Amino acid sequence: MKVAIAVILAMFVAGCGGPNLSFSVRAGSPAGATAVAPKALVAGSGIELTRVRVVVRKVELENAGTAEMDEVASGPYLLDLSGASLDGSVAKVLDAAFVPGSYSEIRFELHKPDSGETAANANLKDMIDAQASIIADGTIDGAAFTFTTAVTAEQRFEGTIDLKDGSNLTLNVDASSWFTAGGSRLDPRNETNRSQIENNIQNSFRAFKDDDHDGHEDA
Repeated sequence: MKVAIAVILAMFVAGCGGPNLSFSVRAGSPAGATAVAPKALVAGSGIELTRVRVVVRKVELENAGTAEMDEVASGPYLLDLSGASLDGSVAKVLDAAFVPGSYSEIRFELHKPDSGETAANANLKDMIDAQASIIADGTIDGAAFTFTTAVTAEQRFEGTIDLKDGSNLTLNVDASSWFTAGGSRLDPRNETNRSQIENNIQNSFRAFKDDDHDGHEDA
């Protein structure tokens, strides 16, 4: 069963004043109901994830009817999920100042951090050392594994999004889909599976307006 899991940023960012837009993050199927979560996320037959780290470079909004992009959050930010964080909730991760109005696109950029960026966020050191944008730790048939990737992706989510002061956007990460394909598991230790796993990772992100912070897109 896919389980919703809270993801917590290792770095909080305060808005610079003016109207406030908050961002939240959760992991698991966006259609799944919040449940009492176990201590690990089932991500395939015999595969459980115990920690997931993702680096988000920036967040941008496109003004409706124009091609103008507003960068409302500039990272890199580390999303770090493990242990007691697997509580099935939605985590608020940052606040940003923005201009209220109608937007037509949300963009999140995933990218491995550069060596000089530990000065801004010391928690990025492990990601920099591994030259990774994503690190997933877990077990497969009880044996420990770590899957590391430097995948870079600009995630775009289109549709009319009316945002006001106090609105919230949630980024959902369906990590439970990373190590499966066609109902069969993808062994993360087998390099022949890397391309499919990275495709799954790139397809596992979704952003939406979520003013009630329930982890589901507002009606």
